[in-house]
Amino acid sequence: MSQYCRSLITILMLFSATIVEAQSLQAFSVNVFREDPAMVIGRQKGFFAAEKLDVKVIRTANSTDQMRGLSNGTFQLVSTAFDNVLGWSGREGAEIVAVAQIIDSAIFPVLVRPDIKGWNDLKGKRLAVDAVDTAFALVLRRILLDKGLDFTRGDYQLIPVGSSGQRLDSLRKGDTVAAILNPPQDSQATDAGMVRLGDSRDVLPKFPNTLFAANRATAQSQRTQTVGFLRAWLASLRWMRANTAEAQQLVETELKVNPKIAASMIEEMTRTGAIDPASLELALQLRNQFGLTPKMGPDINRYYDAQYYDAAAGR
Repeated sequence: MSQYCRSLITILMLFSATIVEAQSLQAFSVNVFREDPAMVIGRQKGFFAAEKLDVKVIRTANSTDQMRGLSNGTFQLVSTAFDNVLGWSGREGAEIVAVAQIIDSAIFPVLVRPDIKGWNDLKGKRLAVDAVDTAFALVLRRILLDKGLDFTRGDYQLIPVGSSGQRLDSLRKGDTVAAILNPPQDSQATDAGMVRLGDSRDVLPKFPNTLFAANRATAQSQRTQTVGFLRAWLASLRWMRANTAEAQQLVETELKVNPKIAASMIEEMTRTGAIDPASLELALQLRNQFGLTPKMGPDINRYYDAQYYDAAAGR
């Protein structure tokens, strides 16, 4: 047999092995607003593949599409705010539960147009929110209540304009004068001349940030895959901490962000991934305070399930 034939057979065998391996992986869909660094590393470094998972990352533009997809079983997990868990659990027949933390605590910065010099200048003004009954709006209401401005008294208007990018556009156009903005829009806002008036830390310390949430029924029926995903994600998180420089390069390349943003995304990630019920309780209390008690009731235990994280972490 010629060298050419032997080489061709070797290539075909390797190709066949690759196909068999790919076919043995189980599809696992995760819906996100923004992919986190550990997910990038899990895909690029083979941590998910080691758990026999072919992780498909689907980006969403809004909470409705995301949570409806989780409720009907289109997605196995979502990366989202805990307020979405509260708002959607039981809403369309599915119990939604938080299963692991991605970013532990949230700081909500309030950005204003340059003509706004203080909190009292917001009286009678139009403020941009994603929707009037979601976390960003409720946190903004709580911050302003602490400053003596009451939404129920009509001290200001909440204008639902959509995502963080859309809220920034609204500020730029002058349609509204203030908004809570996510990274990187908060930095983009200051670059555009907006002013950071304050943030949520004084009134809502340790407010929960981004987490993984699951449809309880789907997670139970696909327990092996759910635990496998979280085990791989935790391994990716540990690798990221041990290989920060390479992790930053991967994040820059895969998510197409600059070095500063990549470093910030890595730094803000959770240290353990463990759910903190006391933190989740803050978000539930905020809804209760404004008369928006979730459909599944006021008991925080209905809205998280630590068993999948515990199994993945070897607890």
